[in-house]
Amino acid sequence: MDALDLTYVVNGPLARIAFNRPARRNALGDGTTRQLLGLCEKAIADPVVRVIVITGEGEAFCAGGDFRDTFERGASRSEADWRERLRQGPNALVRCLTGSPKPIIASVNGAAVGGGATIALACDFRIASDRARFGFPFVRLGLAPEFGCSVLLARAVGFGQATELLLLGDLIDGRTAERIGLVHRVVAHEKLDATTAEFASQLAARPPSALTRIKSMLHRAQAMDLETALEMEASELAAAFKSEEHRAAVSAFLDRRSAAGPQH
Repeated sequence: MDALDLTYVVNGPLARIAFNRPARRNALGDGTTRQLLGLCEKAIADPVVRVIVITGEGEAFCAGGDFRDTFERGASRSEADWRERLRQGPNALVRCLTGSPKPIIASVNGAAVGGGATIALACDFRIASDRARFGFPFVRLGLAPEFGCSVLLARAVGFGQATELLLLGDLIDGRTAERIGLVHRVVAHEKLDATTAEFASQLAARPPSALTRIKSMLHRAQAMDLETALEMEASELAAAFKSEEHRAAVSAFLDRRSAAGPQH
């Protein structure tokens, strides 16, 4: 199905959501963010889907806010209008992405700039083409970060790197992004789809409740001190030990060991 600015395809356990405004370098139009939110919620609610991939059609991942929709038409909006628009769009999307019980991969096929870079940042994994470029040029436009970037960027690359990226607003290439921890891996452009699919398949093969539990713990722990985190781990691990998913995993492990024969 299509959702105006995006495409949505489910193939087995994988849901693929793609920005589909290639003539405008997949820039975020007036309703693109809310459409993306709706498709992510659709994938999360689908019991068949185990992993979600967000990517772009054409040469770009997402070039950020569409100049016409964001800057020209947006000039007439009041501060109150902008606050509500940001709460209903970017803020809601980031809550959805970070709170998703299913892993989300950003497969970055080209330029990821501004809102495009921050949407990728809110995903659990970022796999990039060697043609990818990343930039957070808010300062160059006299603006401030959005999509949770002020928190998520420093978590990914450290406070010092985040400060440089945000205060200078320069573009960096995929290899630099990999070196500083912004992306998890960079591959040749022609191998991006296959690498993303293989990685997604590995995630889909993991116990889904364990993936959900661990992702939630990682995000919650960012705001905890050590003692609080230890108590969280005690509660979550105790519950996991009593889960059917754990019992099935142990049974499968024992079956594999038995089939392998005596170990020397």
